[in-house]
Amino acid sequence: MKKAIILIFLIALMLYIQYVQPGLAQDESAKGEFRFDLAAQVAGIDNYTKHWSGIYPPDPKADIIIYSYAGNLSYRRMSALGFFYVVYDPFDNIVAVEKIESFKRSYEPSVVYYTLHPESDWMEGNYKIRVIVYDKINRDAWDNITTDPFAIAREPEKYKTFYETGSNAEELGIIQPLGDAVVQAFLYFQIDKSVTTYPPDRFLIRDVRFVDDSMERILGEKLKVEVKVDNNYKDDGEFKLVMMVDNSIVSTQDIAVKGFNTSTVIFDAKAGKIGTFKLHFGADTPDVKYKNAELMFTIKNETESTRLDVPRIEITGMNVDKEFVPLDSSVIVSVTAVNNGKTGTKTITVYSNREPIGSAELNFQYLEEKTVDIPVTLRSMGINRITVSDAPQLYRNVFVQEADGSSLGDSPVMKRLEENPLKVSAVVVLLVFTGVLYYVRKRLLGDEMPQVEAPAKASEEKPKKNRLSGMREYLAGKVQNVKKITRRRP
Repeated sequence: MKKAIILIFLIALMLYIQYVQPGLAQDESAKGEFRFDLAAQVAGIDNYTKHWSGIYPPDPKADIIIYSYAGNLSYRRMSALGFFYVVYDPFDNIVAVEKIESFKRSYEPSVVYYTLHPESDWMEGNYKIRVIVYDKINRDAWDNITTDPFAIAREPEKYKTFYETGSNAEELGIIQPLGDAVVQAFLYFQIDKSVTTYPPDRFLIRDVRFVDDSMERILGEKLKVEVKVDNNYKDDGEFKLVMMVDNSIVSTQDIAVKGFNTSTVIFDAKAGKIGTFKLHFGADTPDVKYKNAELMFTIKNETESTRLDVPRIEITGMNVDKEFVPLDSSVIVSVTAVNNGKTGTKTITVYSNREPIGSAELNFQYLEEKTVDIPVTLRSMGINRITVSDAPQLYRNVFVQEADGSSLGDSPVMKRLEENPLKVSAVVVLLVFTGVLYYVRKRLLGDEMPQVEAPAKASEEKPKKNRLSGMREYLAGKVQNVKKITRRRP
């Protein structure tokens, strides 16, 4: 009785392995090395990600990827295999057939991926994939191929091709149409209308952090939160990601991630009140998982924080009120600064051509930003390069000229010109154009046009307004006069 119970248990276990467990490959051959599996992602020849469940929707867009590996089947550095797939539905009816060839002139294993797309009319239930691998090499024909160098020399091109690439192996009768079956295996999967084509972690929200890695925040400061988003599916994906503090929505972003890629997302926020809070995320799609996607942080007053040790006053802007001034004139230098550290003071010095010419001492609260006007006197002629302490990249050039009571810079006309440069330019262009037009008209139609001797009749027939006919003779006469004067000179 005891033996009968053990026998029944073993039979039940074998039936479970063969017919129930999805994705399991049952190898029936001792020749070679074989592996068969259901894959979700293929990353290389022998690099794949196992499917998360072995359950698929009846959707032609779904990919049932069958991974097949066959090793140690190379014969004299050549392998030629045929992978044959037959798919059965829950009623043992055949719904798909496929054959894939693999040829290698090497000792490497053969790896193929067969992608099956379920039809929309496939019924729910358990499906079976029967895999048969055929070895197509005719070893007897191979053994008849000569290895004698003297025989090879009679047909060098044929044997060169065969021994180097093997592309003519079929012509030489070494590759059989079907070959000998070396292994048979079974894979199982399910069709379920309630599942989607996407993995449950199609989008993985992970590794959230503050960009400065500080969990102690200060009231009023601006926060930057970084989070990684993985797309674990082949297609590009979009969804809406929400950042929350406790139960309040702080910020929302539309996220787009390419297939099998990772995006880095930055959220902006502000520390609004004192306390300890939890930062976490939500999404508008069910295909989202979270990993290290929560943060506990504290917001304190500046006086209570241990993070701020010294003032961090940074100059962010600088400008001058004038660019052209007389010597020994006053210029206002406006300097803007912000304090990202502890409350404190800073002395800001103004330089002209690297020489200090003025300064001011400012007091800043934490995160305070202010602008101060510093009057300075310029005592160097020419170009004065104005800079401020700790920010030499911020500079302005001021041109200093000689101070004079009748200086053009102090005249009302020059002030009007400085205020309206475009209008002045337009007037100058108009005056020049009018002068040129007047000169041309005077030369062509004026009374001062030089008279040229010509028959009276001809003069009367020509209109008075066009006197260009004698221009050539007039110019020729002038040239002759110049030549005469030149000859008289010693």
